[in-house]
Amino acid sequence: MNRSFMTEKVLAKMIEAMNKHMPKKSKSLKEMLNEDMPTIVAKDGNEYLIEKKEVEFISQYVDELDWDKFNLPIILEMNKLGEETVVYVRDKRHAKFIEKAFGYNRYVKDIMMLYMYELRSIRRKLRTASQVIFNVPLKL
Repeated sequence: MNRSFMTEKVLAKMIEAMNKHMPKKSKSLKEMLNEDMPTIVAKDGNEYLIEKKEVEFISQYVDELDWDKFNLPIILEMNKLGEETVVYVRDKRHAKFIEKAFGYNRYVKDIMMLYMYELRSIRRKLRTASQVIFNVPLKL
């Protein structure tokens, strides 16, 4: 069997394992605001607490009419772009929130793009309400 294929297959499994904390199903901001202890269930079956103060912080920047459409957690996707690691925010509602709350507004083809130093300020404020996933494009 092709050795590079095996390497990519192993890498794909490793990436899948690294992303097992991703939610099975997202919850709306509205739903989480109504919970005393907001949680999500991850693909690994574990339940993760989303801090209420983070949910309330997000609600300050999202129009109340959109609370039922704004899903949590906020997904921050790490990608290699040449030699640099960048973070994509693909969900348009998440990107709009980040723009309002943090002032970042760099878009490439309708996808918000953040640099690693910008990710730190978001993660510091939204430690439990944001999740980082890892994306490694494979040539299969």
